[in-house]
Amino acid sequence: MKKRIFKIISVIIGFVLILGFYTNSSSFIEKQDWKYAEGTHIGDWLAKNSIEINNGIIETNQGKAKIVFCYGKELIIENIETKEKGYYINKS
Repeated sequence: MKKRIFKIISVIIGFVLILGFYTNSSSFIEKQDWKYAEGTHIGDWLAKNSIEINNGIIETNQGKAKIVFCYGKELIIENIETKEKGYYINKS
């Protein structure tokens, strides 16, 4: 019984980790439309074709910022120079 519970918990933890790595990948972030919410600003609307991500740095025609984390529905960025955080909401 304990082995079965351990296997189920292991599968759930593995699934959560895979999902977490995918939602933080540049391919996931680039395929979404992001709308500005608050904080530092690199554009009002980050459309699928208007952003480029290299080594965790998101670049737009209005600036660049470091990607801190993506929860799937929320993207957290940080201004490289001022270290101010900014939030974007997924609209896809």
